[in-house]
Amino acid sequence: MSVRGLAIWLTLFLSSHAFSARVESLVVKQEGNHSVALFTLAGECTPKVFALTHPDRVVVDFNQTHAVRSFNHMPLPRGFIDHVRTGRPTPNTLRLVFDVAGPSTIKTSRLKPLQAHQCRLQIEFFSKRNLRNLKDTKKEVAVKKSMTHVKNLPSRRLRDVVVVIDPGHGGKDPGASGPRRSVEKNIVLAIAVKLKRLIDKEPGMRAVLTRHGDYYVGLRERLNIARRANADVFVSIHADAFINHHSFGASVFSLSQTGATSEAARWLAEKENNSELGGVNLSGLDDRSGLIRTVLLDLSQTATISSSLQMGKRVLRYLDRVTSLHNSRVEQARFVVLKSPDIPSILIETGFISNPREEKNLTNNDYQGQLSLAILHGLQHYFHDYPPHGTRLESMGNAFLHIVKNGARKKSTVTPSWA
Repeated sequence: MSVRGLAIWLTLFLSSHAFSARVESLVVKQEGNHSVALFTLAGECTPKVFALTHPDRVVVDFNQTHAVRSFNHMPLPRGFIDHVRTGRPTPNTLRLVFDVAGPSTIKTSRLKPLQAHQCRLQIEFFSKRNLRNLKDTKKEVAVKKSMTHVKNLPSRRLRDVVVVIDPGHGGKDPGASGPRRSVEKNIVLAIAVKLKRLIDKEPGMRAVLTRHGDYYVGLRERLNIARRANADVFVSIHADAFINHHSFGASVFSLSQTGATSEAARWLAEKENNSELGGVNLSGLDDRSGLIRTVLLDLSQTATISSSLQMGKRVLRYLDRVTSLHNSRVEQARFVVLKSPDIPSILIETGFISNPREEKNLTNNDYQGQLSLAILHGLQHYFHDYPPHGTRLESMGNAFLHIVKNGARKKSTVTPSWA
């Protein structure tokens, strides 16, 4: 087959998988005397689940399915499951193998989806040895009570939602500057620190900064920080600038796979990306034409763009109540810093530092606090609608939104049910 023919075949092959089911997340936890694996997929799922021996393992096969990332090195709690391995016995089958600590009994069940076109699958792993011991001692009733109790885990077993806040620029890269010589790197760090303090005060939420002072952090390292922190979302804070000093208003951006949604978005992405070229590392691929890495990168990032847009819409809605908007919808562009393939990410331009009036606002401590509070409320609204699995926010139930009218302008406060 010619190189051109191979490239065309590969494109059609990979494109066909873009329309199949997709494993978006896998969470493994230990509940009492058994282990639980929770899969979340986009699309339909009809897996085959079976146990094998010598060595003891449980196999889960998904047909016409791919995963947004490898689960080979995922951290596991101490319990019945020792390792997780990923492979493909056939080109159309995604296989996950759970190495277990002995013969097992499996219970598979479907959970209620959190959004449309979603499949949530729960697989419980019970040690046959433990079950046999319990039966021999005639404690079947105690087992049932234990299982019922496990479904209502205390909050200390659940994790906090992790928000990674990225103050743009820093150190040798000052970012934009204003007429009064204020610089972007200082303004966005001040806003980020205030936002972190607000988030850390919220039950069930925790914030991590990509930088804590005036020093430079490369774009690729910012993504690595988010991954090491097991971030649920990534929020990059910036202050815009333009040659027209009359430009004003805040904007929210998410990643685009096809191109910028406006000339302004294209120009801004080029400016921000000039700090460093980075993103997902595909250097290990034998891909001289660049076709494979381009298709794989696009496929891996499709899973999070929709979530990023939903988060951006909610943040933009609350920013509109404290400042003017440069654009009333979430824009999209190819920002390197938003290219984490499985972490919903947005970039917030808090205003135009090149505009004298907005520069004055952005350097004002109280105004920075208002912006931070608006971003917090937008994130709370997003987590209310899309709570990450296994978090305290998910277990605490639905939050509610309370709107308070103040004169002719609406002000809003988010009062979560867990507060």
